[in-house]
Amino acid sequence: MKKEPVAPIAPPLPNDLGAERAVLGSILLDNAIAPEVYSLVSAGEFLLTSHQKIFRAMQALSLADRPIDQVTLLDQLGPENEEIARMDVLGQTVAGLPKSRNFAQYAKIVREKALLRRLIYFTEGLQKEAMNGGGGRGAKLLLERSVRELLTMLSTGQASGMPVSWKESAYAALEGIGKAIDTPESVMRINFGIPTLDDYTSGLRRKDLVLIVGQTSHGKTLLAMQAATNADSAGYRGLIFSAEMSKEAVVSRELAHTAGIPLWYLRRPEKAPDGRDMMRRLTNALMKESERNLLLVDQDVRQERVWALAEMVHRTSGLDFVVVDYDQLVIRAGLRSREDEFASQARFVNQALEFAKRLDICFILVCQPRKVSEDVARGKANPRIEEIYGSSAVANTAHHVLWVVREFFQKGMKKEYERKAKIYILKARNDRAGSVELDFDPKQVKFGDKLPEENSENAKPRRQRHFDGTE
Repeated sequence: MKKEPVAPIAPPLPNDLGAERAVLGSILLDNAIAPEVYSLVSAGEFLLTSHQKIFRAMQALSLADRPIDQVTLLDQLGPENEEIARMDVLGQTVAGLPKSRNFAQYAKIVREKALLRRLIYFTEGLQKEAMNGGGGRGAKLLLERSVRELLTMLSTGQASGMPVSWKESAYAALEGIGKAIDTPESVMRINFGIPTLDDYTSGLRRKDLVLIVGQTSHGKTLLAMQAATNADSAGYRGLIFSAEMSKEAVVSRELAHTAGIPLWYLRRPEKAPDGRDMMRRLTNALMKESERNLLLVDQDVRQERVWALAEMVHRTSGLDFVVVDYDQLVIRAGLRSREDEFASQARFVNQALEFAKRLDICFILVCQPRKVSEDVARGKANPRIEEIYGSSAVANTAHHVLWVVREFFQKGMKKEYERKAKIYILKARNDRAGSVELDFDPKQVKFGDKLPEENSENAKPRRQRHFDGTE
C-alpha cells in the first residue's frame, strides 16, 4: 500500500513567551514603570491571547488610577476570563522573574518577535495576491502598495519621514480644505469659548504646538483649562497634566462655573449665605461635570511620564489633545540631566512638536516666562517672545504663542483694573498675530469677551448678581 505523504509541520511563529511574562511581571512588581512599558509595547504585540488580556487589564487599571496586583487584575479581567486564572498565568508572570529594571529589554524582545510575525503575515498575503494576478490592481500597484506597507512596518508606528512630492502635498492640502468646507465638524478646532480670541486663532488644530504664557496669577492655567473644557464639550478627548494644581482644585473651578457660584465659596463653604442651596446647585453641576471624558494627572509629572501616559491613552481610548505644565518639566529635566537649561527647553519643545505630529493631537504647554523686564511687568511695554524662558526654541518651534496679562497685577492691584485682561498673540503660524482685550470675572474666575460697558474709561462697573440673589 502506497503511503500518503505527510505534510510537513509548520515551524512555530517567532515568539518569546518568557519575555512576554517578564514584561507583565515587571509591571506587577513595580507599578511605577507601567506608563513607560505602555509606550514601548502594545497589547497586540503579545502572542498569547491571555497575555494580551492581562496587558489590557493593566492599562485599564492605570487609567482608573488603581494599583496593579494579582487581586485587582483578576477583578478587572472579570468572570469571563476565568481560564486565565485557572491556567495561573498571573502567577507564572512573577515566578522566577529577573529584575524589573530590565523591563525595556523585555519589551524590545516582545516587539521584535511581533514585528517578525507581522512580516511573515505580510509576505504570505503578498504572495497570495501576486499568485492571483495582483488582485486586479496589476503588478506595479501591488508593488507600490507593498513598499508603503513595508516602510510603515519599518517605522513601527513612528512617522516615517520619507520624502513626499510637492504635487502629493498640494493635493492633500486641497483635500483637507474641501473636507473642512463640506463637513466642518470633521476638522478639530479647539476653542476657548471666547469669541474674539477664537476668531483670532481660528481654533487650535491637530499637530499644533501651543504655548500659553503668563506671569504668576495672571491666568495662563485658567485659559488652558477653558480650552480643555470647551474641547471636551465639543466631543474631543483630552489628557491634562497639572503640576501646580491638584485635580480636585482643577475640577472645583469647573463645578463653580457650572453651578454659577463664586469660586471663593468652595474654599470657604461655611461663609456661603445658604449652604443647603449651594450643595443643591453643586450636586446638579456634578451631574453635568461627571459626563466629561477628560483625564487628569497631578502627581509625578515628568517628561518621560508625559510621553508614556499620552501614548497609552492614545492607544487605549483615543486622544485629541494634551495640556501640560511646561515650566515645571523643563526645570526638573535640566536638574536631572545637568544640561544647559536652554538646551533642555529646546529638547522638550522639539519632542512635544514631534509627539503632536505623530499622534495627530494638539499639544498645549503652559509656561511661565523666566525673566520679564520691569516695563513689561508694569504694563509699560508689550511682552516679547524672547522673554519666554530665554530660548529661541519657543519662537522657532511653536505654532501659537499666547501671552496672558491681567492689568490688575500690573497696576498695583487697584480695584478698577480687576476685570481688565489681555491676550497677546505673539505668534500664529499661518494666522493673525495681535492682541485681544478680555474681561476677567473675579467671582467666577473666568475669561470672557470684553464687556461693552467697559469700552469707555468713565463707564460704571457692571453690577454683579450673587447666586443667593443679592447684588
